[in-house]
Amino acid sequence: GTIEDTTASVTLSPRARKLAEVQTAPVERRFVAGELRLLGKVDYDETRLGSITARVAGRLDRLFVNYTGVRVQKGDHLVSLYSPELLTAQEELLQAVRGIKESDAIGIPALKEAALQSLAASRGKLLLWGLTQEQLDEIENRGTASDHLTIYAPIGGIVTEKRLVEGAYVEEGTEIYTIADLNQVIVYDTTHQLP
Repeated sequence: GTIEDTTASVTLSPRARKLAEVQTAPVERRFVAGELRLLGKVDYDETRLGSITARVAGRLDRLFVNYTGVRVQKGDHLVSLYSPELLTAQEELLQAVRGIKESDAIGIPALKEAALQSLAASRGKLLLWGLTQEQLDEIENRGTASDHLTIYAPIGGIVTEKRLVEGAYVEEGTEIYTIADLNQVIVYDTTHQLP
């Protein structure tokens, strides 16, 4: 017997191709893009959240952000906190600085060593309370203590929570603001979840 060619084919004249608006292209392997609609929940990336807390007890004399939704930059001042404890700690710092100068004048190494240890402890306490190195330098150069602390934004983003109002008293660890960096968010697929 003979083998017949059963391949179907259609031939169009140039005019018919033009009327049919048929386009041809070489066969190639490639990714196909398509649109897929799903249900999901957009949420904050928890690794991009900043919590602004009081690290020392005091009173919130001024809140520079008065409502949620405000965009802040890293380093923006957010809070002016009044704290008598802060005043005492700064006076200890300045006393340690004076102690180093006095020990240099007297020339007793043991006195200078004690003064240096006192200075390191005072600086460490203030850094733990949220002061920056620049703020410490300013206090030491100025030579006077202040009973107010400015708290700065640790990250840039949107203020998503404002928990307190001006005049509120806070303890160590009291949360004042939450800031979310929304440049990157997380989407949870809820398409197949039951209501």
